[in-house]
Amino acid sequence: MNVSEFTLMALKTIQRGTVDRKSPFRLPVLSTSVNNKVFQRIVVARNFSEHDHSLIIFTDRKSQKYHQLHHNKNCSLLFWDQKQKLQVQVDGEASILENKNTYWDKLNDKQRDDYKIIPFPGKKISSAKDYEFNNSDDRFEVVNIKFKQMDILELSSTGHCRAKCIFTKNNQEEYWVAP
Repeated sequence: MNVSEFTLMALKTIQRGTVDRKSPFRLPVLSTSVNNKVFQRIVVARNFSEHDHSLIIFTDRKSQKYHQLHHNKNCSLLFWDQKQKLQVQVDGEASILENKNTYWDKLNDKQRDDYKIIPFPGKKISSAKDYEFNNSDDRFEVVNIKFKQMDILELSSTGHCRAKCIFTKNNQEEYWVAP
């Protein structure tokens, strides 16, 4: 396998995670940072664009994630597939999409309620279920993470493989690196 095939395999695996609920790449770790403090959480990979190498995730406008990405658009994603022993790290740049209605319209009522919880995400409550849903408040946001760089590592008893890919506006540079 050459480096371009290896990179394409990683991108296709990320794309599959957006449509296959059983794919381990469906739930990457998103890392953000603000004021020299790093935050991590699992997100749901919603849509991948092959054209501009970007991934869509959803968030609540009142969440820490939204606040962190609003103040520092640089972020990273970590994908891991235990069976394939495949790890993909992505450095990216986040932006909030203006046109979110097409995504909102595809959500069912239960999914929509996740963006209407009162009190806001991360606020202290007196018991595990001490929250409600406020149907009048629209806090749903769509985040687009444009890939800047990707590090792909495949672990194997016959020898590990690792490559980097740097994405530019109209091109990508791929090369092997020592595992």
